[in-house]
Amino acid sequence: MAKQPSKNVNISLATVALEDDISSFTLSVDQEAPVATSFADAGPRRIVGNYDYNLDVGGTADFAASQSDATIFAFVGASSAKAMAVDPTGTTAGSDDPNYDATDVLLSSYSITGSVGGNVDYSANFVGNSALARATS
Repeated sequence: MAKQPSKNVNISLATVALEDDISSFTLSVDQEAPVATSFADAGPRRIVGNYDYNLDVGGTADFAASQSDATIFAFVGASSAKAMAVDPTGTTAGSDDPNYDATDVLLSSYSITGSVGGNVDYSANFVGNSALARATS
């Protein structure tokens, strides 16, 4: 398969498409794998546990209604039912185009930065509060 440019990414939070404001993103999944060895083991033995995931996004802030700032700020104090969709190739889920979806994510942090005469940029971190699904069809 050919390399996919990230310029085609589709990212939505609370069903609002934000890819026009996003200049970078990272979706991370951390798997629990605690060591559970006994005296009879020759080396480490691990037990797979639960997983956690988070989404980091950043870009140029758009302060219009239903854009990045308004959408992300609506997560402040919200405790449930905010969906996330990350489509790295920008297309419908398919065998070569996975989509990562969650029904509930929470805002962990949000910052707005800028310099006089420059862009006003933002960065936000969202943490999982439901299962993360990888759809391919």
